[in-house]
Amino acid sequence: MTIPHLPFYFIRHGETDWNRRHVYMGTTDIPLNQAGVGQAELAAQWLKDQAIDHVVSSPLARAHKTAEIIAATMQKPITIIDDLKECHWGAKEGQPVDERVFFEQWIAGDTPEGAEAAYDFDARVRSALKHALGLSESVLIVAHGGVYCSIQRALSMSLVNIRNCAPVYHRPPEHPSHPWLVCDVGGEE
Repeated sequence: MTIPHLPFYFIRHGETDWNRRHVYMGTTDIPLNQAGVGQAELAAQWLKDQAIDHVVSSPLARAHKTAEIIAATMQKPITIIDDLKECHWGAKEGQPVDERVFFEQWIAGDTPEGAEAAYDFDARVRSALKHALGLSESVLIVAHGGVYCSIQRALSMSLVNIRNCAPVYHRPPEHPSHPWLVCDVGGEE
């Protein structure tokens, strides 16, 4: 599936109590905590002057509430895309995070009991990204850390973790062999 070469913004949802406890959330529908609401309000202020036409969001409460706060400040519509949900981690949900070992094993095809396979998750996220980029010329995607890792894999970017509510801007390469340009909303590379 070809991803449209269109610029977009991405933001990971605000903090939850499970983020603070460093446990896997996956599709467990955990709400924002007080700090997460504040992060979303601050992100809305950072983003309000950006050329964003449309906000798209995961349906999970932590992302949807973040999107609502931002969209209200910007006075922009929100579209929910179910395929932007975080990966279902099965038996890992609610367990302490062990990123390095677990992630590498999962990518290699060692799927935890009851979890979504990496291949299926990546296919779902690529479909959601294509859908989101088809909605408007300038979209803000509000989703999850795992979704962002999948987007980075789809765009052949280096994998980096992003903090809760740290908006980033993505510009497609001018030449197919060049990498995508990723900047914070202040424009710094």
